[in-house]
Amino acid sequence: MRKTLILSLVFMFVAGFVVLGECASETKVIRLKFSCWTTPPSPPGRAVAKWIEMVEQRTKGKVKVDAFFAGTLLGGKNTIEGVLQGAADVGMNVSSFRPERFPMLALLNYPHPYKHTMVPVKIAWDMYNKFKPNEFKGVKVISFSCNGMGENGCGFFGKFPIRGLADLKGKEIRATGTGVQALEKLGATPIFSPVEEIYESLQKNIIKGVYTTFEIIKPFKFNEVIEYITPFPAPAAVMFTIVKNETFNSWPDDVKKVIEDMKIEHSEWAGNYAHAEGQGGLTYAVEKGVKKTTIPPEEREKMLQLLKPLVDDWLKTNTAKGLPAKQWLDEFNRLLVKYNAQY
Repeated sequence: MRKTLILSLVFMFVAGFVVLGECASETKVIRLKFSCWTTPPSPPGRAVAKWIEMVEQRTKGKVKVDAFFAGTLLGGKNTIEGVLQGAADVGMNVSSFRPERFPMLALLNYPHPYKHTMVPVKIAWDMYNKFKPNEFKGVKVISFSCNGMGENGCGFFGKFPIRGLADLKGKEIRATGTGVQALEKLGATPIFSPVEEIYESLQKNIIKGVYTTFEIIKPFKFNEVIEYITPFPAPAAVMFTIVKNETFNSWPDDVKKVIEDMKIEHSEWAGNYAHAEGQGGLTYAVEKGVKKTTIPPEEREKMLQLLKPLVDDWLKTNTAKGLPAKQWLDEFNRLLVKYNAQY
């Protein structure tokens, strides 16, 4: 009987360890490194914080995320490579930094007449799902977003009023990405500088204006060094948040479901937030005494016509590379009409 009692105690002891082990396994925290090229207060930075908040709450703490902002983990141009190599588990970046690396999304980044920031975001999702482009080979997109667009969310701001092409001719204007090509078509002199240098460049008259989203005016206090603001279609900067396929597939089914279920919701939050910031940038500037100027419809149409060859060049270049550029363009044009009609 004593032997039986001892064996029973041993069995209970071992069984207890097994149960504890299983519980520990079930409650094991998945810790993720999230890389973002920009700062926390920016709209993309806010979008990162929102994604982290959503995933941690909805997995009930099963997933914890460590955010690395301002390029402290991965730089602005190597996010996808860093995610593929395992330097970060999740990465957010801007497709316009590398148009040759993201040729399909490059099409979306030209100065199209988007009526709302959500238009390029929705187009990005539809085209990504339909074409499954090689530019995202090896990774899974878990959110798309964009800088502030819309009829009053982007354009020019600077030292001089803009009412047409004559006002732009020869003027030194800061731009990035496709904005550089656009300014050349419009007769201006494009100047590249990091956003952190814009204030001083305007202050010292190194540049006469800026061509971008209005969302950056308030956080960088550009209203202090500009006199005029002019709405006009500006380059989009479609952003993506990605995870390596193998990393995603290694997660438990419930975690994968949470991230799948929230991807559109998060994209809508990020797009609407950036849109409000873009519109708010114009409102804020005017409240601070900056004068709003308007380009007459005929002159605006003339300027937009000058920008059309940008897409023609994109089509020619990417068709020569053997990419389905014409299919992409046809689908983009269809979706642009569809989603602009919703706003």
